[in-house]
Amino acid sequence: MKLLTLTLSFASMIWSQEFEVASIRPAVQDGNRDSDVDNGLFRTHNLTLKRLVAMAWDVEEQQVLGGPKWVDSESWDINAKIPMEFAERRQRDTVPKMIQALLADRFHLKIHRERREVSGFHLVVAKNGPRMAIAKADEKGAHFTANNTHLTATNVTMQGFAVRLSRDRDVAKIVIDKTGLTGTFDFELNWARADDTSAERPVLFTAIQEQLGLKLEPVKIPIQAVVIDEADKPTEN
Repeated sequence: MKLLTLTLSFASMIWSQEFEVASIRPAVQDGNRDSDVDNGLFRTHNLTLKRLVAMAWDVEEQQVLGGPKWVDSESWDINAKIPMEFAERRQRDTVPKMIQALLADRFHLKIHRERREVSGFHLVVAKNGPRMAIAKADEKGAHFTANNTHLTATNVTMQGFAVRLSRDRDVAKIVIDKTGLTGTFDFELNWARADDTSAERPVLFTAIQEQLGLKLEPVKIPIQAVVIDEADKPTEN
């Protein structure tokens, strides 16, 4: 009887890792993308299913493969209520599981995980060495401020910069730090989008080398992929 009680309690705990209620609607394509967990609510704006899967399984978008074409082109707004029994300090730990349950229920999502080898980049030091300022000792926290053609980095590691580059649409592949540079750095980066033929500034790959003294080298990278087997568009509610 004791074993049965423990089993039922554990099953109830897993089952309870779902949102109380959730609204999903097609997003307005305004160029902004964001998500937030605050005050017992989980909200997203203008996120694709591919991005939502990446959030739910704690991987980069480049590790999410497969699925119909719309998973990376159509975006969604989500407003979901987190159950009260999850204290504020536990919400960020449990929300990914809740997103998984939501995607399975509303998008009829089915996935599997497997090892794959994909095209990516190593971030390395260029021939003439790095051209970045070492962050001040009293600086706290890492910060990126960016738009489509400008980035200001404060107190960031090269590993953090590599992750940030992975998420830029002109890179759109996994970037792994191989610079060997330790510590944190401050720098600015200005570039032109690859599809902007009238721009006077260099494209991102050239800007990284000229302005930061770094370089992106193409490589094959083994990853643990999340493969989308099935997905349907949710109905509005």
